[in-house]
Amino acid sequence: MKKLFDLENPVFQVISRLTDLTVLGLLCLACCVPVVTFGPAVTALFRAVYDLTLERGGGAVKTYFRAFRDNFKQAAAAGLVGLLVLAALVCDFLLLKLYHQGTAYTALFAAVAVLAVLAGGALCYVFPLIARYENTLREHARNALILSIRYFPKTLAMLFIRLLPLLTFWFMPVTFIQTLLLWILFAPGFSAQADAFLLRPVFEKLEAKPEEAPTEEEEK
Repeated sequence: MKKLFDLENPVFQVISRLTDLTVLGLLCLACCVPVVTFGPAVTALFRAVYDLTLERGGGAVKTYFRAFRDNFKQAAAAGLVGLLVLAALVCDFLLLKLYHQGTAYTALFAAVAVLAVLAGGALCYVFPLIARYENTLREHARNALILSIRYFPKTLAMLFIRLLPLLTFWFMPVTFIQTLLLWILFAPGFSAQADAFLLRPVFEKLEAKPEEAPTEEEEK
């Protein structure tokens, strides 16, 4: 019975992690409401969840607000640019449907889809890079694009996770509405946790000394 209530018990550790991810996800959603703070909110979420993944101390909420403050200016600029690019791509898709058809529509749709994947993939990396490294925004954007192409399978996985709520809404609207509360509570935090697992070997490779760099199998 004593072991059952031990804080080192795996059950308590799982509950603690679930609680942290839920709280951080709700914080991120709340901080995204002003729109201009979208970038800092997402950057801080990744930083806090990544620290949880590495089992660093300091408190998840405290880490979140520290990262939010420290990266605000750069992350806000990246977030606004990213939202504008995504909005422009959505408009392109809508205009294509209105003004083109047949072969022209297919070719242009494919071109815009490629741009959307590149833009979305770069956004998957730019906020984690801002959270972890000191650099100019231009260099962060460049590095994010390079990493999104270099680790394309990871990029596709992260894009799929982000698009999962939208895909559920599109193909199963009734199910989405019935589970909306669950999406709100768990989607942001667990999405960030998935990113942390996927990006951890990438960052370890980037930060390793040449003689300590992991092999291709370790990277995967």
